Amino acid sequence: MRKHSLPTETVQEAAEELLAQAAEAGKAATVTALANRLGVKRQTLYRDFDPAVTDFLSRDAARRTRQPQPSKDPASDRETVARLRREKDELTRHLHIYEDHIRRLTIENAKLTAEVERLTAVPRLSALRASQDQ
Repeated sequence: MRKHSLPTETVQEAAEELLAQAAEAGKAATVTALANRLGVKRQTLYRDFDPAVTDFLSRDAARRTRQPQPSKDPASDRETVARLRREKDELTRHLHIYEDHIRRLTIENAKLTAEVERLTAVPRLSALRASQDQ
């Protein structure tokens, strides 16, 4: 039993409007958008207007498959590939710089830790545990 007084014609009119808007925007039309426009839940549309929803979705899918695909411009592709290679080279260069910094900081940290242990005469717990295990 229907819980609304929504005529089928209203659903079809809203579907037509949404299909036109989606075509103009180059996007897919959705059942959620149709439900929002009609002020009902998606489940209501599927339950009470299944043929209209099926037609709505199939027409939108057909429209999207008929749309011409953007033409490929070889010059644009070459520019994109060249730009991406430059970006990759730049990122690789930064990666090597950061690896070098991390390596230096690790060595410096080990030296400073050893110096602090020597000056404070506080042994490392790992060294104490190792000597106890032997």
